[in-house]
Amino acid sequence: RVILLVTESLCNVVGAFGLSRDYPQRPSYEPDVFIPSRLLAKKCPTLQPPTSIPPPPHPFPNMTMYRLLNWMSSGSTRKSEVEVSHLVHDVLLAEDFDATDLQGFSTRKYLKLLNISDQNIRSADVSPAPSATVIFLEGWVETDVMIKVPGQKVDASSGHPFKVPGFHYRLLVSAIREAFSDAQAKVFHLWPFRRLWTNPNDGCTYHIYDELYMSDAWIQAHDELQRQPKEPDCTLERVIAGLMFSSDATQLTNFRNAMAWPLYLFFGNLSKYACAKPGSGACHLVGFLPSVSVI
Repeated sequence: RVILLVTESLCNVVGAFGLSRDYPQRPSYEPDVFIPSRLLAKKCPTLQPPTSIPPPPHPFPNMTMYRLLNWMSSGSTRKSEVEVSHLVHDVLLAEDFDATDLQGFSTRKYLKLLNISDQNIRSADVSPAPSATVIFLEGWVETDVMIKVPGQKVDASSGHPFKVPGFHYRLLVSAIREAFSDAQAKVFHLWPFRRLWTNPNDGCTYHIYDELYMSDAWIQAHDELQRQPKEPDCTLERVIAGLMFSSDATQLTNFRNAMAWPLYLFFGNLSKYACAKPGSGACHLVGFLPSVSVI
């Protein structure tokens, strides 16, 4: 079977710097105007606060620990005369302060109670507080992930199996469908092109790389997609969705090290100038990575 693909190229000059766009295939439209952020859809899991919070000394075992660590975490980071006076009168001289509770005291040990889960708090014989409930929208999945941990005599390819529970994610097909149905899809570049610049001195033409959809790899993938047989009775355009993933630790509190690892999805079809704007809605939350160190 022979597939004959007839294309019509397009080249136009854009801007005062002599930059031109060379489309190997004529696009159906050219997105040049960004839409306001108020029209963008932003969907992510929500946090339902707990109904009640136990009174002090939660999450610490006694009021002595609670008062001492509360004094350390409040006020100025550079303790002044006022802070020392606060330590003496509100902590050391308090009726429920017992110096015998400080036997074997470790600041690091008790500060960890602010970060561990309720299950671990129960194992430490401390009454847990009602935890906040994370409500995931429809389409989110929770699963366990098996990874291989290399040992001293085992390489990474055949390491010891280790189960990591609590990985939450969205199906990528669902995230792609939602993004292409959103108002922001109106400014997606669906047809790749080469950005060219011709030196007025020597007449040499150069390929300018500043977006993913201007790369040779994207143009080649788009060309290969057009050569594939079409789905029966389908007249829709066939385009590339460029997926870019990003993840970094996110600090959840103003003290200590309570952190989360969200997984974000960006679309290479959108200009980097839009993706870089915090309020553009270009960032799609598609997963939460569990931290192995606290499992």
